[in-house]
Amino acid sequence: MISIDKEKDENQPLNKKARSLADIAKWGKITAVFLIITGSLSALSAIVTLLGAIPGVLLIISGVMLMRSAKAAAALQEGLEENAEENMLEHYASFIKMQFFYAVSSVALGIIAFILVVIFAVIGIMAYHSPDTYDTPDSDYYENDPVFE
Repeated sequence: MISIDKEKDENQPLNKKARSLADIAKWGKITAVFLIITGSLSALSAIVTLLGAIPGVLLIISGVMLMRSAKAAAALQEGLEENAEENMLEHYASFIKMQFFYAVSSVALGIIAFILVVIFAVIGIMAYHSPDTYDTPDSDYYENDPVFE
């Protein structure tokens, strides 16, 4: 009876590892597809400016890296490849790096956009409160000789 308990204890971490690998393979592929789609839409919507397309391209690259990591996890689960674990970790590390670059570029673009909004708001306020528009009326707007009196 003691030997049966030991076998259960030995198999439990293996089952836990197999379940984790199955989750990584399944959800990694689904997430990778959505990252690629989101990155494509982001890059296409900002194709006018190269600066705006950078986050979309980074999302596409990170989606590809996550897809490779998920495929390596599936291969590791099935035991098909000898170096599947190293491939999975290598692609996952690349995915993490791309996510970092995506986050940095998104923050930088957000700061640039905020600065531009503030600049345009100040220009708009200054143009609206220009003293020239109130002091000297436009001569074309006011008629000197009204037709109807």
